[in-house]
Amino acid sequence: MSEQLPPRLLTEGDLSARLRGLAAHVAVPPPTTGAQVRSRAQRRRRGRRVLLSTGALAAAALTAVTAGALTSSAGQLAPPATSPADLTPAPVQQVTIDLDAYTLTIEGRTFRISGLQESCPIGETTVTVTAKYPSLAMPPNKFSTLTGVEVNQWVVTFTDRARRQERLLLRALDPAAGLASIGHNSGAGAIALSPEDGKWVYDAIEPGARVEIKGWQAASENPDAFCHESQPVTGAR
Repeated sequence: MSEQLPPRLLTEGDLSARLRGLAAHVAVPPPTTGAQVRSRAQRRRRGRRVLLSTGALAAAALTAVTAGALTSSAGQLAPPATSPADLTPAPVQQVTIDLDAYTLTIEGRTFRISGLQESCPIGETTVTVTAKYPSLAMPPNKFSTLTGVEVNQWVVTFTDRARRQERLLLRALDPAAGLASIGHNSGAGAIALSPEDGKWVYDAIEPGARVEIKGWQAASENPDAFCHESQPVTGAR
């Protein structure tokens, strides 16, 4: 049998020599010149600029798309334009009758009228014009000496709120009857005007006009029983 020799211990010099040998076999990058350093810096700056430009374009595109969507949505949801005139209700024509002063005022003009007999009041302080008749035939009045049909000219009517009947409000006097009743309480259930004034008021007044009646009216439990002009009207408009 041969005797095995113990391993030889490495000295510090041997270890240093082996490490230097290993280092010699490792690839060492060539030294970097100043030109190479500047080239790398320029490439990095160009890369950053490309990234920034791309991000800016993407943000602008997103903003445009979003703005377009909002504009489109707002255009669909916005109500149609409405002028102030569309929101303003149509004015109501105002007419005033003063039974004490015997006047009628409309469109800035004032006319003299014939007032109402005590037995034939209109019975309301505010009425609304419902119809107009250039000519209207009334049935005979059993409470007077008139036996034939009476024809009234330029008639304006309203609807009695208590009885829901159409009643005369205005009419023109018969030219042959004279104008003595103007300024007096001689009208039977309707205000009377002269023929000329009656025609002007008839043309000016509109259905739906609000008529305010001022002044004193006598109370009557059943004016339709006594007033010829306050009977229900059945004539053609």
